[in-house]
Amino acid sequence: MESGVNVPPGDAGSGYYPARVIVDLDAVRANVRRLAQAAPSAAVMAVVKADGYGHGLLPVAGAALEAGAGWLGTAQLDGAFALRAAGHEVPVLAWMYAPGAPFAAAIGARIDLAVPAPWALTEVIDAAREAGRPARVHLKVDTGLGRGGSFLEPWTELLHAALAAEQRGEVRVIGVWSHLARADEPGHPGVHEQIEVFDEALRRADAAGARLEVRHLANSAATLALPEAHYDLVRPGLSIYGLSPFAHRGAAELGLRPAMRLEADLALVKAAPAGQGVSYGHTYTTTRDTVLGVVPIGYGDGIPRHASNVAPVQVAGQRHTIAGRVCMDQFVLDLGPEGARLAAGERAVLFGAGDHDEPTARDWADAVGTIDYEIVTRIGSRIPRLHVGSPDGATDPGGTAVSGVPATVEVTLPDQEATEALGRRLAGLLRAGDLVVLTGDLGAGKTTLTRGIGAGLEVRGPIASPTFIIARVHPSLVGGPDLVHVDAYRLESLDEVDALDLDTSLADSVTVVEWGEGVVESLSEDRLEVSLDRPRGTGTDPGAPDPGRVARLRGTGARWDGIDLDGIGVAAGRVGEQAEPPADVR
Repeated sequence: MESGVNVPPGDAGSGYYPARVIVDLDAVRANVRRLAQAAPSAAVMAVVKADGYGHGLLPVAGAALEAGAGWLGTAQLDGAFALRAAGHEVPVLAWMYAPGAPFAAAIGARIDLAVPAPWALTEVIDAAREAGRPARVHLKVDTGLGRGGSFLEPWTELLHAALAAEQRGEVRVIGVWSHLARADEPGHPGVHEQIEVFDEALRRADAAGARLEVRHLANSAATLALPEAHYDLVRPGLSIYGLSPFAHRGAAELGLRPAMRLEADLALVKAAPAGQGVSYGHTYTTTRDTVLGVVPIGYGDGIPRHASNVAPVQVAGQRHTIAGRVCMDQFVLDLGPEGARLAAGERAVLFGAGDHDEPTARDWADAVGTIDYEIVTRIGSRIPRLHVGSPDGATDPGGTAVSGVPATVEVTLPDQEATEALGRRLAGLLRAGDLVVLTGDLGAGKTTLTRGIGAGLEVRGPIASPTFIIARVHPSLVGGPDLVHVDAYRLESLDEVDALDLDTSLADSVTVVEWGEGVVESLSEDRLEVSLDRPRGTGTDPGAPDPGRVARLRGTGARWDGIDLDGIGVAAGRVGEQAEPPADVR
């Protein structure tokens, strides 16, 4: 049985939730590489709309860029602004807005804007004048989808108006684009009819003197199956997350790996007699003496109510079907008589990659009568996201971590309190002789994290930046290891720390080193590396809102082999739950 979740004293339960979404960033990276291989003549725009299809906007965007994507795409402007606030400098395209949108701010942030109609061009031109710089625009032609963009003849008028504005220095016509209606049916005649219309639009743009940087049409399905639709840029979305856009071709067949796993901890396990009705309306009735398990998430978390009595869930290696109606915050499983060996806290896997016969998002989509796009994007934000994966995309073509490369866990921290809480959780893994290396810019939260480690180790405080002392010892108040807090900014080697007149031995202490990257190797081959990043362009004004930060955790060396960092934290604004560390790492 999976162990329960412990919330350290002083957290007041912050960050606790009985379910989690685990996102494999290595899978994202491998999928992006696979898509780039499928379209070798084109650049890749990673579409990270809808909070990265529910996987987490910023972690997914970062992983996609590491894997070679050169563009990012969002539907709504808020996603584009968030990408810029996080410091991403690559071209970002946003295409969903209504009249009155903050175009001047978008232009100032160098966000590319899709222009689907004359009204939009007029407002973008006005905003460009206000911003004092030309807007980068992509003119959308409706080639047959019957949704966004202008049909060919009015689009041609839009093209000439945009090129006239370009001559006046108000816009730059960067691209022409469209969207396919049936790319998941590669042989359908409508696909090639749309490509013909798009080619005609490009001929008209060329004849009018447009100097385009990119022409783009291909979504996930076209990226994988329609080379003639690749042009200069492809825009995969669903396939980045390891899901197949085709009804009759699975992800593995396409060389993709699902990145999302949704799991929850059973809140209640109890015996029930034959003939017992289950959940509202008693749409399910037990047919034998059995055991029921309550899963503490529901349609308030994005679990479809249509999953009632049809969707699969795995518990202890066995698949079960939801029993009765899905409620706002819970649903029930009939675990069968063998469920008597289970207890509250057992892990229920709603869907994952399918490696261990757990259901997949496609299984859920088929059961509910929808598409897997909807299954993953509808998972609510109150379920925390935990991002895991090796650093810098160190994966083989199949998405498996390369042997010898330690895994990195990525944690989103919304404020200083979350950063300090992460430190308290890390303290539960630390023992005498351990070395923790902190990197990050000024104001990223290194000392705040150390303060949390000190609180978790129960050492004497206060813990402050050691900048002017180089090293400070904080004795344990409970007979555990002392904390040695080091500023390595002015040190050439941590050998110099050994020469300091410390009243403790490093072998008997936990040593935390700020600015330690590149100087710790002489002290230990075993270390816990923590890098802290905060959005670029944010200052340290105490009156300004805290922009949050991202922590990346990696254990290096034999000391950290087999130690699971995955449970340390979760994204989406909360620090994650952590089970009690094994005795051999305490």
